[in-house]
Amino acid sequence: MVYFGAQVHGNVVRCGLEMESSVANTLIAMYAKCQCLSNARKLFDLITQADFVTWNAMIGGYVQSGHMPEALDLFCQMLSVGARPDSTTFTSILSLFSDFQSLNQAKEIHGYILRNNVNMDVFLKNALIDIYFKCRAVKMASKIFNSCPAVDIVICTAMISGFVLNGMDFKALEMFRWVLDKKMRPNAVTLASLLPACAGLAALKLGRELHGSILRNGLEDRCFVGSSISDMYAKCGRLDLARLAFFRISKKDTVSWNSMITSCCQNAKPEEAIDLFYQMRLEGAKYDSVSLSAALCACANLQALCYGKVIHGFMIRGAFSSDLFAESALIDMYAKCGHLELASTVFDMMECKNEVSWNSIIAAYGNHGHLEDALALLNEMREDGFQPDHVTFLAIISACSHTGQVEEGKQLFEFMTQELGITARMEHYACLIDLFGRAGCLEEAHQVVRTMPFTADAGIWGTLLGACRVHGNIELAELASNHLFDLDPQNSGYYMLLSHVHADTGKWEGVNKVRNMMKERGVQKVPGYSWLEVNQSVHMFVAADTDHPQSSEIYLLLRHLLWELHKEGYVPQYYHPMHRSKFTNSCHSSPTKAVQF
Repeated sequence: MVYFGAQVHGNVVRCGLEMESSVANTLIAMYAKCQCLSNARKLFDLITQADFVTWNAMIGGYVQSGHMPEALDLFCQMLSVGARPDSTTFTSILSLFSDFQSLNQAKEIHGYILRNNVNMDVFLKNALIDIYFKCRAVKMASKIFNSCPAVDIVICTAMISGFVLNGMDFKALEMFRWVLDKKMRPNAVTLASLLPACAGLAALKLGRELHGSILRNGLEDRCFVGSSISDMYAKCGRLDLARLAFFRISKKDTVSWNSMITSCCQNAKPEEAIDLFYQMRLEGAKYDSVSLSAALCACANLQALCYGKVIHGFMIRGAFSSDLFAESALIDMYAKCGHLELASTVFDMMECKNEVSWNSIIAAYGNHGHLEDALALLNEMREDGFQPDHVTFLAIISACSHTGQVEEGKQLFEFMTQELGITARMEHYACLIDLFGRAGCLEEAHQVVRTMPFTADAGIWGTLLGACRVHGNIELAELASNHLFDLDPQNSGYYMLLSHVHADTGKWEGVNKVRNMMKERGVQKVPGYSWLEVNQSVHMFVAADTDHPQSSEIYLLLRHLLWELHKEGYVPQYYHPMHRSKFTNSCHSSPTKAVQF
């Protein structure tokens, strides 16, 4: 379209109308919207008496194209020549700021608006509310909202989005109820903004009601709405409904694909995430750093090195090799696939590093049991001017746990909380409990559970129960499992873990008691499963499953391996008396038919 615009511009010049204010403003706006900022700026610089419309057209062009320095420079130039910015100018400028570091600038602009009695229309109020929420200044955003003599659905939607952004899901729902009480009609953006609050609260029923409202109003096919619905279902644990919502979107964009791929990773479906990643490419959607990071996360969970290397190739060809978040995901993938040297090479070749990349390489060394290297990297990180955060210490303390360095782990926890002032989260206490539990210090582990400033969740009690199994503490295992049965009564894993504690100590009556408890409560044991990459193909294996096309060969090989283990003197742990006969029968099967898989 810029070609036709340039032709019109030529006619304007020939007619001698180029310097007419309204004509010049329209031409600048045209060039700016067509991303021809150099032409727009040349025309702007020719105008000797620019009015506020001219300034707004040029500033707006820079803002829409993401040229923040140029937009701010022109705004300052506007003030220096005595031109008066209006609400449109400030709405454009405020949209440039998006994080906590921008709070002071936002306050300065807000102060200028108040001192100079700038007319605050609905768009400017909306922009101020938005920037204050992004800067985590919730009270300031609420103050602006409360000062509005009249509000519409646009400002109410900004409040709902802001509350969700700040993790205040209940406040978002309260705001929505207030909107309904005032007989306002929610639009597509309102409903899409509220869906993350349902996800955050795991409020599946309310989410489905909102979905119904969206369907009744014919809004589901809008890409951002469909993506929000899909994301809500996934975060509520209903990946099946998330899939349905996703595939109902007729025109999927990169954001919607990214959301679905990430949802599969978060719901333990990494193989499906990789399938979607390739399908995304086939349907013509463009990858971005989020797509690549999510796909690499799936490869890491599958330990699918071959696929990970292919995605690494996509990164290089697509000029994402210098993207910090994608590179950090690449480090994590190589480390989890057992290639620490490749993870280290990627880290060393990074042109720029941030806290995320440092945390990734520290976690890589920590998870591989290289505690000294991880601590050395921690010191390097601080020397480079980066402060470790809660994620850094989570990786380091976890490394101490896996290497049995109890005192080192305790000292690091104290250093984090007392010297650096980092507030310990539930995950840190879980690591501390695991640290004591692995070392057999079960009383110390239980003491942490009793004294930490949180109510222990299933993850905490599950960590303690796992330690009880390793060290055969039935009394504490019973205590931990009782809490787990209250918190998550249908999780078969906790029942099986308690059953194993009894079996390990030969308490078969305890094993039978747990099994009867599962029957009474209708708890079904979830089969174990795993993945394996063979010849660039990922195979999924489920316990006692015979659907795999090579299942007969696989079971023959397993029996052969059991036979070899038996000959070497291997004595398995039995979790029920009948398991002994199963193992004996397997060992007595003829190994001669075993084949190489």
